[in-house]
Amino acid sequence: MSFATGLSDDPSSPDGAEEEPAREILTFRLGSGTFGIRVAHVREVLDYKPIAPIPNAPPLLLGMIDVRGGGVPVVDLQAKLRMRGALDGEPTGDSRIVVLDFEAGGVRRTVAVIADTVHEVTEFADGEVEPAPEFGETWDSSFMTGIGRRGETFLTLLDIPTLFETERLAFA
Repeated sequence: MSFATGLSDDPSSPDGAEEEPAREILTFRLGSGTFGIRVAHVREVLDYKPIAPIPNAPPLLLGMIDVRGGGVPVVDLQAKLRMRGALDGEPTGDSRIVVLDFEAGGVRRTVAVIADTVHEVTEFADGEVEPAPEFGETWDSSFMTGIGRRGETFLTLLDIPTLFETERLAFA
């Protein structure tokens, strides 16, 4: 499955009033969370396939996969997001590899992440996205563009270039 870059080209509503352009978002489940990534950063979604481990690799680097003749690093997104239970269980028939292509820190990057399930491509207008929650403690929420909602399900909308900036990608 491949994705085209995109924002809605028609910001006008039928009555001529201006509306905010919608962002196309690929939604997926990772562990117990639901996330979204701008389609503009998604190169393709692949069925799960074995990942070749790299000796002495940093903990966040699961290994490499072949994508159309090129090697692509696979990053443990659950661990990168500091989610409890990183790499819980084995991949299932619903597991997918999401290949991302983006610019971070002035460098073009291609990395892959594993999703437990890919749900859909949907649209969010900026007005439908809430800022990161404030709850009395300081925390780094710069990795997200906000929180979206589908029914009663909250989606963390990831800012992929920020999440994978060189200093953030440093494997501890």
